[in-house]
Amino acid sequence: MVTTFMEPIARPVAGRAVWPVGLGGAWWSIGDAVDEARSIRTIHAALDLGANLIDTAAAYTTADAARHNETLIARALRQHPGADPMIVTKGGHVRVSADEWIVDGTPEALAADCDASLSALGVDAIDLYLLHKVDPAVPLEESVGALDELRRSGKVRAIGLSNVSGADLDRALAVAGIDAVENEFSALNATHTGVARRCEELGIAFLAYSPLGGASRVHPLREAYPRTAAIAAGSGHSLQRVLLAWVLKQSSSIIAIAGANRPETAVDSLAAPRVHLTDEAWSRIEDELARPRAIR
Repeated sequence: MVTTFMEPIARPVAGRAVWPVGLGGAWWSIGDAVDEARSIRTIHAALDLGANLIDTAAAYTTADAARHNETLIARALRQHPGADPMIVTKGGHVRVSADEWIVDGTPEALAADCDASLSALGVDAIDLYLLHKVDPAVPLEESVGALDELRRSGKVRAIGLSNVSGADLDRALAVAGIDAVENEFSALNATHTGVARRCEELGIAFLAYSPLGGASRVHPLREAYPRTAAIAAGSGHSLQRVLLAWVLKQSSSIIAIAGANRPETAVDSLAAPRVHLTDEAWSRIEDELARPRAIR
């Protein structure tokens, strides 16, 4: 029997239907080998295949170029006429030097960050705007109120939170409607499973960043999960694609935000919703992924 949980259907994000795998832009701007031309080719390859959500942030930038990621995405979209992906960006967390970021969740800072993102992206309204990190010096209710004001003003169409707990989400919901949560989530770090399932109950999108382990991964995935790697190879899929499919399997609220530095990587990741494995294969994968890993 073949499991059909992963029919290639869109999932809702803030009232818009999107492909279950979105494109994460952080590594187009952060690191020692920023290649703008290759990044733009990667964006175009993803758009050509139907990707319609791109995730960015004010903090995703090189040390010497403010809002590099947002301006790069804007340039890529100008060079791809007709493309209209949902753009998700974040404020309240900005880079101030090569190795220093600051968190500022005050209403004034969020308003200024939003205006700067509007300019960098070259849009009249941001599709989905998130508080990047909770500022411990500012009541979360004040930050969420500021996001809601931006929505009411028309500068953003939808709002959400990133790097939050379930308790944070409940506090935010007491202030305003929340359209999305973006937290780290992968087989290597499923800490926020409860938040994802809470989002599913509430009809809130859960954007899973670092869905292949991100910074928490210190061993190659094949070393961490040899059985899953073998199953993936035997079924004609890459290990990364199967692990992304596993992330999507955890909740219908999840959109996996997959980073990609090359067109080939984007193409592979975007195929994850089409992974079909037998129930037996998934059972064997679940058994391996459930085992504790000395990876962090």
